[in-house]
Amino acid sequence: MDRLRRLDVGALILGVLILEVGIYYLLVNTFGFELPDLDWDMIWPIAVIALGLGILWGAWNRMSTHGHGPTGA
Repeated sequence: MDRLRRLDVGALILGVLILEVGIYYLLVNTFGFELPDLDWDMIWPIAVIALGLGILWGAWNRMSTHGHGPTGA
């Protein structure tokens, strides 16, 4: 669990989102898979929310490990 706390969760979530979009376009454009079109009007707010939650989660964990959060003394 200590290793997970040291990760930058926001960067991890953003990296996963970018990876998923890249895989989607690779499958559609290179291999000709018939996947539903990406609706960017729905994807970008979800990406922003996920990134914000990841950043908050990382900050919360850093505060709790330094004694400033709800689990600290």
